[in-house]
Amino acid sequence: MKQTSSKIFSGLAQSYDAALDIATLYQDRHWKRWAVQRMGIQEGDLVLDIGCGTLRLEEGLAGWKCRFVGLDLAPEMVRRGMGKRIPGVALLVNSDAESLPFPDGSFDSVVSCYVPKYVDIGRFTDELARVSKPGAMVLLYDFARPRGPVSPLLELYIQGGLRVVGLALSLAKREEAFTFSNLPWIIEQTTWDRDIVGTMEEKGFETIRTARFAGGVVFAYSGRKRGSP
Repeated sequence: MKQTSSKIFSGLAQSYDAALDIATLYQDRHWKRWAVQRMGIQEGDLVLDIGCGTLRLEEGLAGWKCRFVGLDLAPEMVRRGMGKRIPGVALLVNSDAESLPFPDGSFDSVVSCYVPKYVDIGRFTDELARVSKPGAMVLLYDFARPRGPVSPLLELYIQGGLRVVGLALSLAKREEAFTFSNLPWIIEQTTWDRDIVGTMEEKGFETIRTARFAGGVVFAYSGRKRGSP
């Protein structure tokens, strides 16, 4: 899965923003606003963004009096993010979400969008717990297998619509074809949304909220690490 993730995003850096809008039907910008509101970022905080991509989250927070560290598995994404020169971005790192290259207790907040479905949740949450300060907020969101009253329609979009887009892009010899062709089976197989609450609580987090967006195809988790900041 890690190799698939790397291949998906390595060829997507130049068109990532547009591809993300298409895949989420232009909802990602709303989910990121929700994430920012939930995180409660304070002046002077150091925030880790795991799977930072092209820094869409940081673009929306430019001018905030906090510092961001971005990490992404795809070096092309990191280079693209560097080119944006967004204020407040202290460091961008090409590395692995299951082995974070940071000292224990480094961050006041951690956010990760579209990473959980690709990782081993046990190793990932171990690292989230390790690098978070006591009292730190962790917020995650990602696609999951649809649940709820409109799940048949969502399944049709994921298993049908995304595959059709992938086929069309493949015929046009576009690099984005691999992404849209592989997302359906990745979403079908993931269980991260079922596992995350219990796993995070085992690692020392208090669950603040879980939510589903887009009718039940995107799952979000927020939790706070126990202990005083």
